[in-house]
Amino acid sequence: MTKARENSDYTGLAADITAGDTAARAGRKNWIINGSVIVSQRASYATAVSMTTQAYYQDRWTTVINNGVAATIQTKSTDQPNGQVGNCIRVITSAGSSAAECVVDQRVENPQQFAGKTLTFSVWMKSNTNKAGISHYNNQDSFVAPTNHTGGGAWEKLTLTHTVNATGPTDFRLRLGMSQSGNTVVGVGDYFEVTEAQMEYGSVATDFEHRSYGEELALCMRYYEIMGGTAATNYDFMFIGAVWNTTQARFGLQWKVPKRTSPTVTESGTWYARNASGGSGPVTSKSLEEPTPFGVSPTVTIGGGGLTAGNATQIWASDGKIIADAEL
Repeated sequence: MTKARENSDYTGLAADITAGDTAARAGRKNWIINGSVIVSQRASYATAVSMTTQAYYQDRWTTVINNGVAATIQTKSTDQPNGQVGNCIRVITSAGSSAAECVVDQRVENPQQFAGKTLTFSVWMKSNTNKAGISHYNNQDSFVAPTNHTGGGAWEKLTLTHTVNATGPTDFRLRLGMSQSGNTVVGVGDYFEVTEAQMEYGSVATDFEHRSYGEELALCMRYYEIMGGTAATNYDFMFIGAVWNTTQARFGLQWKVPKRTSPTVTESGTWYARNASGGSGPVTSKSLEEPTPFGVSPTVTIGGGGLTAGNATQIWASDGKIIADAEL
């Protein structure tokens, strides 16, 4: 083999390795949804609010806080890692405990698929306590020992690698915050901030997978979706359906994104019906019937009658919402 041919082969091999590495980093690798906290359907949380346990604030992230600890949670858009533009979750305590937890975690759907697999978890975290860190829980391996922040108040990238039990788990979570495989010391004024959370196959933490807002929103809507919800000062169009009789109408709504299971459906706001033939009136009662992963059928009763059976009718609402909740 000539030297030129040998060099050519090495060059080609290096190019293949680089291409493979780029492909591995390029995307569709992160099992965590909303890891960069760009979706928050429930509220903006730009201002801190009181944090309660087992509650959702930013999409897909739920909370654990116990044993007398009090804290606030917010979405923060300033002072991100490496000077980048984005969001993070910020949690800070106002009451502490010698043995407690104060974390946000994300439950991952269909965890049996990870049985026997090696996974790497990573996150950017900022904190003033070395009791804050990144950890993992599943109901076969229990709590995996965390990788802790130094507590020095700067952004640090934390990683954790774990091989999942060969017996497939049914409860599977990424946990971020003040927890040391369970309860730990939580002081007053302790805080943590987290962003760019990732879970991927393999033993190496690769660069964070950035997805567009539209794609991240669609992923979040598999678990939670709000229809409507405009300002209370106006009546805005919500949906259209058919009149049954002079006082009742029924509608068929399709979710923007199919849900992982039949959701719990709730409604709010002031609704008003307008009939095609001119009759109209306030909605005095509502029922949300036959919820499925694909939609729901609202039935409404109109005060004062005036509707015509067989006609089309519209629902307009002041701050009207229909919420589909299929969270894990």
